[in-house]
Amino acid sequence: RQSHPEISVRIAAEDRLTDFARDDVDLAIRSGRGHWPGLRVEQLLVEHMYPVCAPRLLDGPSPIRRPEDLLRHPLLGDYEWSQDHWRRWFAAAGLPDARPQRAMDFNFTNLMIQAAVDGLGVALSAGALVEDDIAAGRLVRPFQIFLPTDFGYYLVMPPERADRPKIAAFRRWILAESASATASGEAADGLIGG
Repeated sequence: RQSHPEISVRIAAEDRLTDFARDDVDLAIRSGRGHWPGLRVEQLLVEHMYPVCAPRLLDGPSPIRRPEDLLRHPLLGDYEWSQDHWRRWFAAAGLPDARPQRAMDFNFTNLMIQAAVDGLGVALSAGALVEDDIAAGRLVRPFQIFLPTDFGYYLVMPPERADRPKIAAFRRWILAESASATASGEAADGLIGG
């Protein structure tokens, strides 16, 4: 808005893929592996996942000191991927035989994150989605071990629209923001290991 006050931005969040031929949409942000034939695809962020929880869980009745301590807490996840990602995270933490049991699954990641903020369990989340909650002290990372994934966030649009002035301006802005977030995230990951 500061750079281009003449451009109106309308944001619509949906859990279905945009049909650019039918919907009145110029571009979209998608989560996935980056393969959408017929569209121009530009990577914004690669996901790194790690456990997060409310600070009070660290020293609660079942303190969290080692990765295996998470097995005594409700593990929060997403309907589609959480069981496999939790197993992979435990393997990365040196516990390849851990058998994580999901306590709650959510169809929207924001619901899972809110459940973690509320102290209902430990969520395995993409860092980009929880960095504000961590900065505000609503969530903490009990361990600095992260799980790289092959999922990320991508800007997609029909190629014939990509260079229209308002779309090009938005693309430049969001790609610059993404580059800045990626640089600061990589610096933090480099400091904390994984």
